[in-house]
Amino acid sequence: MTSVEIKSEQIICLRPESDFIEFNAIAPSRFKVTYLKPDDPDLLSHAKKARALIIPAVGPKIPNELFEKSSIKMVQVTGAGIDRIDAKFCENNQISVCNVQGGSAFAVAEYCLGAVITLSRHLHLGNEGVQQGDYSSVRSTMLNKKMVSLQEQHVGIIGFGSIGRETARLFHLMGCHISCFDVFSPNPVEAKKIKAKISDLESLLGQCDIISLHVPLTEKTKNLLSENEIKLMKPTSLLINAARGGVVNELALANALEEGRVRGAVIDVYSQEPATSNNPLLNLSKGARERVFYTPHIAGITKQSWADLFKKSWDNLELFFDESPLNYKQI
Repeated sequence: MTSVEIKSEQIICLRPESDFIEFNAIAPSRFKVTYLKPDDPDLLSHAKKARALIIPAVGPKIPNELFEKSSIKMVQVTGAGIDRIDAKFCENNQISVCNVQGGSAFAVAEYCLGAVITLSRHLHLGNEGVQQGDYSSVRSTMLNKKMVSLQEQHVGIIGFGSIGRETARLFHLMGCHISCFDVFSPNPVEAKKIKAKISDLESLLGQCDIISLHVPLTEKTKNLLSENEIKLMKPTSLLINAARGGVVNELALANALEEGRVRGAVIDVYSQEPATSNNPLLNLSKGARERVFYTPHIAGITKQSWADLFKKSWDNLELFFDESPLNYKQI
């Protein structure tokens, strides 16, 4: 390979090289990859020579200035969400943006299943209580709160893409009834595989015991569940948000939890990340807080899912430099 070819295949990566090494998914040798932090002072100077950028799905917005002063023409996201990128700007400047769809589907689905079991049976209360020597007290508390099994529960899946479908499949295997809604029409063939009922949003919210969100954050889905929508939910229902924080109005959900208008919530994502101290979901009373299972945006992260996401990202970058059709192209 000539020096000109090496120069033309320069990539900036805004996640540490150690991530790729740990999961045995290092960059192909043909690439010259510069690993930088998003706030690295040399980022703009390196971007002038790079043709591609690889970023995690989670993190601060990528400023348009980075592209205006560079030769970057392709952004590869090592995950599903592309909300870190200004889609309109990239489209107007012929910058391709690709994600990886389905790579973390099982991991997210597995998380949703495990988290809702934890919350439905109040297992998170037992962990701290037993350790603190409150064995009998915490056992009585858990029994009094009425532990609920998944069997025969009605699960509503909002967003029926690869992650939503996999989540629906796992809940179906646990003996749940499934309804699904999408801002785009759900695939009826996929719905039929798990006997899922295609529903409108209002009916789904009013009928389901468990509601799980799996939509990207777009103008159509921002505050998809706000005060009016949350009011439609049953007071015995659980809400799972492992999609994006902005899809749910956090103040409206916090108020519903405080007032007992929903039974509980699984929260993995926040409107601002890292979650800030003024987030209404972090300022609930003790009683309301005990009905929430919090995690720090890790639903899709497992050893297996990251290895798959990284490998598919490098494969797609090879297609870009070979001038072949790209996989998972969003813009």
